[in-house]
Amino acid sequence: MNVWASKGLVSQQVRVVVVGGWVHLLAGVVCFLGMVLRWGTLEHTLSPAILLGILGMGSVYVLGNSLYFSALKQSQLSEIDLLLRSSSLWTLVIGIVLLGESTAPRTLLGSALIIISVLSLTRGKRLTFSRPQLLALAAALSFGLGNVVDKALSPFFDVLSYTTLNLLLTGVGMLAVARANIQELRTPTLWTLPAWLVASTFALTQAFIILAFQAGGSAGQVILVAQVRLLILMTVGIALMNEKDRLPRKIVAAGLMIAGMVSLYATP
Repeated sequence: MNVWASKGLVSQQVRVVVVGGWVHLLAGVVCFLGMVLRWGTLEHTLSPAILLGILGMGSVYVLGNSLYFSALKQSQLSEIDLLLRSSSLWTLVIGIVLLGESTAPRTLLGSALIIISVLSLTRGKRLTFSRPQLLALAAALSFGLGNVVDKALSPFFDVLSYTTLNLLLTGVGMLAVARANIQELRTPTLWTLPAWLVASTFALTQAFIILAFQAGGSAGQVILVAQVRLLILMTVGIALMNEKDRLPRKIVAAGLMIAGMVSLYATP
């Protein structure tokens, strides 16, 4: 629902970064209202390192979502979301480097399958990517880093507090980068039901991911399960938005991507 509604919002005459920032800000407000009813608490004193991590988290998600919404504006949902799922590979790699997470024996196979999946969507004989594809891949890298940062920081917060902080920082940061003005924010499109749907589902998705982290899931394992939505989103793009361009290639790429993700995190 989130990505489908987002695709509709970015097709309107509002700058995509403003749209992305606004729905994240709304999502943060939704979570904050929940905190008013039940205030979140910190489990530890915030050290300078944690504060620096929070700043980094906000910066990573501002960059990733700005790239993502720009890619979503310029290309098909089914193709962009497929490329975005390569974030599972970056989550694994960064999780190993920064958090010392373990790897499955079939890591190399999974990595190769994901890379082949991405390359299969290129256009032309020289394996070149279009601008929207490059934006989606850059967003995937940013989200991979963001997933690892979330895993590292979430133990210092309760779920609602961290989700609120994450979404508010992302929303305010994107609106600041876009230099959004009051006139833009008063655009009727930003106050419609789809905007609130995107905001609410952003909040719900982020909260569930943080809950999964706090339940003991590694960054890679949690994101692997979250990536299963690839099949749903491709179906929405193809069936409801008539995105049938290069359909056989998309199906092959999706199969390779799913096989790669499973291989990355498969246990013996």
